[in-house]
Amino acid sequence: MNSNYLSPADNAEQPARRKLFKAVAASMLMAGVLPSSFLGAAAVNAASKGGNMVDITGFGFNDPKIWREIVSAISDLEDYIWQDPLIKDELTRAEGVRYLTRLMVTAFQMTFEAMRPDYPQLYHFLNTKIQWGLPSADTLYQWARLDGDGVYRITGDRGTAHLFDIETRTGQFAHVADWKLIDRREKFATGPNNEVEIVLSREKQPGNWIRLPDGPSNIIVRQYFYDWINEKSANLQIHRDGVTYPPPPLTPQLLEENAQLLIDWLRTLPGTFRREAETHYRAPENALVFDNITFGWKDLRYGKGTYECAEDEAIILEVTPPNAYYWNCQLVSHFWEAREWHLRQTSINGHQAVLDDDGVFRAVISHQDPGVPNWLDASGNIRGLVSVRYYRADTIPVPGLRRVKLADVRKSLPPSTPVVTAEERQKSLRDRAWSVSRRNCL
Repeated sequence: MNSNYLSPADNAEQPARRKLFKAVAASMLMAGVLPSSFLGAAAVNAASKGGNMVDITGFGFNDPKIWREIVSAISDLEDYIWQDPLIKDELTRAEGVRYLTRLMVTAFQMTFEAMRPDYPQLYHFLNTKIQWGLPSADTLYQWARLDGDGVYRITGDRGTAHLFDIETRTGQFAHVADWKLIDRREKFATGPNNEVEIVLSREKQPGNWIRLPDGPSNIIVRQYFYDWINEKSANLQIHRDGVTYPPPPLTPQLLEENAQLLIDWLRTLPGTFRREAETHYRAPENALVFDNITFGWKDLRYGKGTYECAEDEAIILEVTPPNAYYWNCQLVSHFWEAREWHLRQTSINGHQAVLDDDGVFRAVISHQDPGVPNWLDASGNIRGLVSVRYYRADTIPVPGLRRVKLADVRKSLPPSTPVVTAEERQKSLRDRAWSVSRRNCL
């Protein structure tokens, strides 16, 4: 398939709903929500026409209007794959199709399924099967939908993750531009058996308390694991004080509200992720650039770059790591997905990294195992993104990148670089894969 999937004739034959979305996307482009490359010249030309997101309030379910709007939002996602000029090969385009299915699965679950703030559940929304939004390979992510009118309690075993964090945000993730941080906490008092109770409410509470905003809100629970083999995940439950069971029956109005969230999710978040992923391409060829991500951690600095590595080449990434509570380096797809971190060594964190005698972290990006500890497996992807995270670092050292022939890797590294045998690699990869289920990251 070529990147010019929709010809002018094709566009002329699209139904009115697609023309409307083009205008909507163009207005989002002009507002800076979407990148200039997203829809190409067609979007720029349509920018002056404006447009609004679809409002389905009052549509009801007596006819298929709502369903058609959902199908329309799904159909229009194709432009992220076949109208992206940065996609150069069929493998990346095929990954894009998988990426869209992952987005849709999450959208359904975070709108239609996790829809009762009175009866919340901690939903594991990023894992080995669902990847988007630049997830860290070290992290177990959970989310729940709450409301500021309630008092909620999270109880259970704290686990032993290197970093355990809960934050509250306003509104809904489907409206990410208004998804503002309210409160965040990472230190919690625990009992003699590592048990923890955390209260979330608008009014201050004694003990482990996190503030909620007025109205609809979300929480994100993150567990960052440094030692994948020995650290254990938390075992947590959440409930709202004062509710009775069973919950009230479903109503068409509730399902309509959640259908609206689903449509908004599909219309806005893919563009937000695309815009953020494009910042990687602004980095110079031989280095990364650092910035923050609007919906990411305030105390995390994100290093972003790209790589291009032929089968007979290797990219050497070099940096003296900062004094940081947590840092990692990983390979990322064009669509901001963490590569198959559970089956391949596509990420290395500060606990796993082997530093050279001079204190420098040198990683080798290549398709074949170069027999060094810090291998980042490109796994057949000639092009890709590189991501580095520093959490509460005293400095922000910028990694450099240099391309060498695969056959020259050894002489391009310090003589003291350890040799990793095929048997040792198999054991480390097996341990890596098996740690995933033990940490509940499947």
